[in-house]
Amino acid sequence: MLNPYSQGWQSAGNSVPTNGRPSIFGALPFTSLDALPAFFSFRFTSFSPTIMNCTVVGPQSRPYFRITTDVPVIGVSVFQNSNGQNIALVQWHRHPEVEIRNIVTRQRTSEMLSLSLDQRLVTSQFEAQVYSATPEILGRISRGQGTVTLEITGEAIRLGILEPAVVATFLLQCGRNID
Repeated sequence: MLNPYSQGWQSAGNSVPTNGRPSIFGALPFTSLDALPAFFSFRFTSFSPTIMNCTVVGPQSRPYFRITTDVPVIGVSVFQNSNGQNIALVQWHRHPEVEIRNIVTRQRTSEMLSLSLDQRLVTSQFEAQVYSATPEILGRISRGQGTVTLEITGEAIRLGILEPAVVATFLLQCGRNID
């Protein structure tokens, strides 16, 4: 009788896989790490009272970004990195504008986050590079009690789109008109 859970192991009772690598799924044989996208979580927390004023906490519960709105300028959301440097801002005009230092020049938020023609996808363009939700997932957003979570792949971070992804998450979750 063949035990499908023991494939790749010397015997059903042996705890050492034939390929010499440990199992990452418990009883299942080891699979290539290349097949598993590594997501890093960034949680928007400490809402005061909403996401418009919050802290973004990353791996090891370390604060990565702080977002403040209407301080020091009314009608502006400012994004600061962990060193307190301003990295992005959103100006809340009738048609809001966004700017991300060295990545996105000042433009309408609807230009940074534009709907595809069939209105099924949101596409983003920064540094003359176009990123979209197909065919590769670079990140995902979820909402929980008192938090919003951005999960982003190591590849996306390597490509330098962590800051734009944080700003995009904020814009998509803030509840304000971003068109």
